[in-house]
Amino acid sequence: MTKEWIPNIDIGQDYDASYNDAIIHFDKLGRMADFFGRDMPMHLHSQFCQIHLVKTGKTLFNIDQNNYETNGCAIFYTPPATPHAFLTEPSSPGYVITIHSSFLQTIMSHLDAYRINDSLLMPFCISKETTNSERSSHWDTMSNLFSMLKHEWALNAQYKSQAIEGIVTMIFINMLRLCDAPQVKKQHNYSEVESFRAFSTLVENHFTSQRQTSFYCDQLNMNDSRLHYICKKIANISPKKIINGRALLEAKRLLSHTNMNLTEISYTLGYIDPSYFSRFFIKNVGVSPSEFRQNNRHEQDLTSVETNDY
Repeated sequence: MTKEWIPNIDIGQDYDASYNDAIIHFDKLGRMADFFGRDMPMHLHSQFCQIHLVKTGKTLFNIDQNNYETNGCAIFYTPPATPHAFLTEPSSPGYVITIHSSFLQTIMSHLDAYRINDSLLMPFCISKETTNSERSSHWDTMSNLFSMLKHEWALNAQYKSQAIEGIVTMIFINMLRLCDAPQVKKQHNYSEVESFRAFSTLVENHFTSQRQTSFYCDQLNMNDSRLHYICKKIANISPKKIINGRALLEAKRLLSHTNMNLTEISYTLGYIDPSYFSRFFIKNVGVSPSEFRQNNRHEQDLTSVETNDY
């Protein structure tokens, strides 16, 4: 069987070379669609998150295992390295902001977003049509912020990059307000947040080869009880479940978006014994890998309408 994988698109290299080293890229939704085509299959951006604002029309957005369908103005947030496909009516106006993960980490550190139910680590959709009336005013603010960003992007003025970063930060804040993220009740010191961030980065880099917490403790120079305490305090989940969860997420992506067979997927994820991997998957997901693939394949068929993404 021919292996397939989800293509990784680098905005600077594959689309706009003038912003090859930029941490933020801003563009019209339709302009990107014209460049990449309106029937682009599932793809990801390994080091970038994205914010899509669609102003009008019906939209279907598939982010990983999540399907979002909206009618009218909506915002879609895609974390870094997350497969997605985006379909909208051909004439729907909107904008796309592509943000490097380094700046996302800066925003999360300033907002301490790790404390807010991992708000910026998971995808979400905000629809104006279904927004609570008490939060509807934030849509006016969001519209103004995108207008400011569009204006600043076109300028060649002093402190342009600082202004753009400030506006994008405000967009993130308003997204969290529209999501009605809960107020922080528990305080975490800076070292705990940095340790959790370092652990998360290590898991992202090594989850296919290292699934024992002892490896991560050695790399972080801390004992197991300390790592467990930090993960439970900040993310309310054990380090072992974080490691296994990352492997399961990758397994779901491979099952949903590729034609790799079970043996190939097992080896890709570092499991030498495919039967052990199957038992691990069934225990944590509740169905076999083949059943999961069968149940989710139809959800990935997004070719029935034109796409305005890339």
